[in-house]
Amino acid sequence: MKHLLVLVVALASASFCAMAQTGDKINEAVMRVYDEHIAKNPGDYQTIFMRANQNFYNGNYDAAIVDVTTTIRLAPEKEKELLFDAYMLRARLYELKGNYEAEGADIDKASQINPTSLAWVDMKGKWAYAKGDYDLAKQQFNTILQQQPRNYDAMYCLGCVAAKQGNDEEAMQWVNSAIQLFPAEPQVYLNRAKLQEMQGKYEDACETYLIAMSATNDRGASIEQLFRLADNHYDDVMYALKRASDDNPRVGIFYRVRSAIALNYHHYGQALRDLKYITDNNLFEYSTIYNDEANCLFQLGDYDQAYTYANKAIAADATNPDGYILRSKIELRQGKGNNYAAAMKSIDQALVLDPNCAPALMAKARLLIAQKKYKDALPVVAKAVDADASNPEALMLRGWLNKYQLKSDAAAKADFERVLALPDNDITSLRGFALHELGRDAEATQWAEGKIAQAVPTGGEVYYYAAALQAAMGNKAQGLKYLESCLANGYGALYDVKLNDDPYVNIAPLRSEPAFKMLLDQSQLNFQER
Repeated sequence: MKHLLVLVVALASASFCAMAQTGDKINEAVMRVYDEHIAKNPGDYQTIFMRANQNFYNGNYDAAIVDVTTTIRLAPEKEKELLFDAYMLRARLYELKGNYEAEGADIDKASQINPTSLAWVDMKGKWAYAKGDYDLAKQQFNTILQQQPRNYDAMYCLGCVAAKQGNDEEAMQWVNSAIQLFPAEPQVYLNRAKLQEMQGKYEDACETYLIAMSATNDRGASIEQLFRLADNHYDDVMYALKRASDDNPRVGIFYRVRSAIALNYHHYGQALRDLKYITDNNLFEYSTIYNDEANCLFQLGDYDQAYTYANKAIAADATNPDGYILRSKIELRQGKGNNYAAAMKSIDQALVLDPNCAPALMAKARLLIAQKKYKDALPVVAKAVDADASNPEALMLRGWLNKYQLKSDAAAKADFERVLALPDNDITSLRGFALHELGRDAEATQWAEGKIAQAVPTGGEVYYYAAALQAAMGNKAQGLKYLESCLANGYGALYDVKLNDDPYVNIAPLRSEPAFKMLLDQSQLNFQER
């Protein structure tokens, strides 16, 4: 969701400050305090329950279940409020684990402790809904509405029940009633959109998300949902945004959201059209917009125009290293290419702003490698690794340098093995590439196939990486098949497809094959502004 984050930053007109590492440290400190206290006071059921809640928040569901079960065992019967909360928490945990039988039992125990609470009624209704017992679910949610006639969550749940029972008109009446009661509440719009998705009305859902985005302070929730929906219904999302922008030609946000979604799926020609409209009509003026426009032009091969917009991005925010990094890539390719001095000057400007900027260090290392200055490149890559030890790209590049240029096999192996120890969340983890360098090609191929099975094909990125992996392994026929799928899914980075030969991920070995030109010719629409 890279471009979603960039978009939120642009809309807020503020710099994005990553707080994840700080949050992790605080969380670790909190858990350490709990652990130390409970080790000394193993009977302190209240603190154990607090740790259960923290484990739940952290996503450590098994540990949370252990803690909440211990709480229930230790807490005396007089602690009714705590026991009620404990059974409700464990029921929620069992729901997340898919253990509906245990969830139902805990809901019933909670109801015995506090029969008048609507919390267990709500959970039992959602439990019945998940099990397909729609009559029981309807009964529970109606009970809530009898006591709380303006409970929009219960209205939404009744709408979902109606939809499951084939009563689409009744379903929409429930969520529309909630909107009439709470026209300024973002959640009621999000609820209607989710119900429309359930009914397969994806364009209608998009329009509802756009209403929420325009009419309420939903803190970016609608934009996040549009990005999610675009994974499998890209055309519906883009069409809804086109209608919104056609109806409101001076509302820049619709163009910005559409360009950000297009960028997220490497549809640079589509993104460029909307970015140009924004800048040509002075709807927004942010460095990120100019930078995105420059990146689109670069990926589509218009280096002179890209250079112009990269400079505009830098002029709008001279403190952001990203603008200089992109300008360096553009400068290298301008004219006859190989403009190393100009490209290096821009990278050095980025490093003046942030000497430990890993992307800038990587870009500098690649410039040195392109000039065959391998020994000079090594300490630069090493600094990038030090700046971001979890960056698989930096580790792979240092491994590549050591293995193929500096003949230090032991150091290379250590880096490839470090890549294998990193989280393997998506294709950009480069795990398959590390497996290949360690001589484990069968596992590498299996990894790529697994990622393809898990990933959203829209945009074709997963196939591009798979093609690059097969190219690196010398399997050109399979690499071309993956490239065909990549282009068929709209991959629009002409630079990556036609020119990029930077270590480590590239398809350079495929370009000499006769089928490559045919695939490129067939996919020209991918690389055009539209």
